[in-house]
Amino acid sequence: MTIQRGNLIIVAGPSGAGKGTIENAVMEAYPDIEFSVSVTTRPRREYEVEGKHYFFISKDEFLQKIRNDELVEWQEVYSKNGHLYGTLRSYIDDALNEGKRLLLDIDIKGGIKVKQAYPDESISIFIEPPSREALEQRLLARGTDSKEQIQIRLERASEELDLGQLFDYKIVNSDLEDAVQNFKKLLNENIYHQ
Repeated sequence: MTIQRGNLIIVAGPSGAGKGTIENAVMEAYPDIEFSVSVTTRPRREYEVEGKHYFFISKDEFLQKIRNDELVEWQEVYSKNGHLYGTLRSYIDDALNEGKRLLLDIDIKGGIKVKQAYPDESISIFIEPPSREALEQRLLARGTDSKEQIQIRLERASEELDLGQLFDYKIVNSDLEDAVQNFKKLLNENIYHQ
């Protein structure tokens, strides 16, 4: 018996668009969808589990993976230490060959690269806020970022909204329940064929 090839569900959007909340609701409704695990040079936090939250490696190991073309996509997240994050090609290939459905919550440019590498196995969904004002309010309400960080995220959001046009589908998250239902509809039409 042959295993049907898996699928990639690529999700991206500006910080504060509500991706995580939507993803959690969708994954609860579709328990066969697994969250993709990225590789990072960031130190492991106390509660994090190797292979569940991230694959934690050294910067030298990460750079070697770049040289060996072992990453579908990667990026440097600009913090004090400039930690590297990426998606392992072998992890994606193994999941697809095992018939798994992976959800990738990913940077927009990384999402475009994954879509280009796996055009037949993936759908890309861009989550955006209803307005810049709504995005700013959500970022302020989270209470996790400084005013400077919020300003950087808002400036980055303009470019991200432009790049979002390259995704297969767009969901405007003005109402959470509607956004979740729209996401489920896209899955049913493109992956589950219901």
